[in-house]
Amino acid sequence: MMIQPARPICRVLVADDERSVLDAYRAVFGEIAGAPSGSNRMADLEGELFNAQSAAADTMPFFAPVLCRRGEEAVDTIRSARQERIEFPVAFLDVRMPPGIDGIETAARIRALDPSINIVMVTAYADTHPRKIAELVQPFDKLFYINKPFQATEIQQFALALSEKWKAEQQLRKVNQDLMLRCRELEAMHANLCEARERAEAASKAKSIFLANMSHELRTPLNAVIGFADVMRNETFGPIGNDRYREYLDDISRSSEHLLEVINDLLDFSKIEAGKLEVVVEDVGLAELLGSLTSMMRPQADKKAIALQHLAPAEDLHVRADSHRLRQVLLNLLSNAIKFTGRGSVTLSTRILETGELAISVADTGIGMSAENIVAALEPFQQVDQGLARRYEGTGLGLPLARRLSELQGARLALTSEVDKGTDATLIFPRELHFQSKPGDDKNAASA
Repeated sequence: MMIQPARPICRVLVADDERSVLDAYRAVFGEIAGAPSGSNRMADLEGELFNAQSAAADTMPFFAPVLCRRGEEAVDTIRSARQERIEFPVAFLDVRMPPGIDGIETAARIRALDPSINIVMVTAYADTHPRKIAELVQPFDKLFYINKPFQATEIQQFALALSEKWKAEQQLRKVNQDLMLRCRELEAMHANLCEARERAEAASKAKSIFLANMSHELRTPLNAVIGFADVMRNETFGPIGNDRYREYLDDISRSSEHLLEVINDLLDFSKIEAGKLEVVVEDVGLAELLGSLTSMMRPQADKKAIALQHLAPAEDLHVRADSHRLRQVLLNLLSNAIKFTGRGSVTLSTRILETGELAISVADTGIGMSAENIVAALEPFQQVDQGLARRYEGTGLGLPLARRLSELQGARLALTSEVDKGTDATLIFPRELHFQSKPGDDKNAASA
C-alpha cells in the first residue's frame, strides 16, 4: 500500500468587516464547519492553470484561511505568525474596515512585518487610486486588486497563482542565500590561498637568501682549503716526505673541488630563484667553445674508457649568449653524460634544424631514463630512482640548473632518453639568436 504524501497547507489571511463576505471566503476555500471541501474543484483549477495531470489533487496545497474582521486583528495575526515562523503567502484585504484602520494602512503594516507576502486589495469603492495605494504599499509586484462582488473562481485563481509565485520566490531566495554563502566560502578560501601563497613566496625568498648567504660563506674558506692543498701537493715550501700524506692531499683536493661545485650550483640556483642572476649576452663562436670543452672533458672520459667525440659543423656558427653560462650548461651536460655512461660513447654535435633553430646536442650510450624519470630529473633536488643511478653522487641540481640557465639565455633544454640505451640532451637556440660568420667578417649581426 502506497502512502500518499501529505498535502501542503497554504495559509491565507482574509480581513473584511462584513460577516457575509467572510462566509463567502469560507465557501471559496472549502472551509465549512471546519472540514475541507471543494478539493476537486481546486485540483481541477490547478490543472487548468498549470497544465497539471490527474495527480494534481494529491499535490495541490490545502488552503487554510484565517479570517479577521478588523485591520488590527490582521496585523496581529501576521505578527504572531512571524514569531512562530508561520508563513502566509497571500492576504486578501478589504479597503474599508470601520471603525479601525482601513485596508491600505493594514496592508502597509503587514508589509512592514512580512515583505514577501502577496497582498490583494478587495473593494467595491474607489476612494483611493490604485497608483496611490501602490506608493503606500510597495513593492508593486506583490500588490494586486479585485473588485467586489468577486467571483469564487477569481479568488481561487489568485490564491493558487500567488501561492505558487510565493513558493517559487522562497525557493529562489534560498538558492540565492546558498549561492551567497558559497560565494563567501569561496572568498574566504581565496583569501586563505592568497595568504598561503604570500607565506610560501616569503619562505621561498628567505630560503633563496639563506642559500645564497650560506653558499658565499662556505665558498670562501673552501677556496682556501683547495689552495693550501694544492700548495702542499706541489711541495712549494719543501717535500712532504710521506706518500700517504700525498694521497690524503689528493683526496682533500678532490673532495673540496666537488664540494665547491655543489656550493656553486646552490648559489647559482638560489640567485635564479631570487631573480638576481644576470646574463651578459655576447657573440660566442661555437667552434672554439665546443673544442675547448671537448679537450677539458677528455681526461675524465678516458679515465672511464669512454669515446668522447665532437662532430663540428662545416659552418662557422655563432650564438648570442652568455659565454660563461653557456660553458657552464654544456659542461654540466657533458659531465652528466660521462658520469652515467659505463663503457660507451659520448658525442657532442651541432646542427641546424629544419625550423632554422640551432641545436647543440650531448648524446650518450649510458643508463638512460624513463619518461617519468625525465620529468623528475628536471625538477630541483630530485634524484632519478634507478639502481645504477644510485651509485653516483649528486644534489639533483645539475639538469634543473642547466635548464634555468638555458632559459635565461633565450634557449630551451630538451631531453630524450631510453632506459639502457642512452640519453640525448639538446640545447636549442631560436634562429634569431644564431648566425654564420662570413669569410673576412670579424663579427656579424644576428640573422633572422
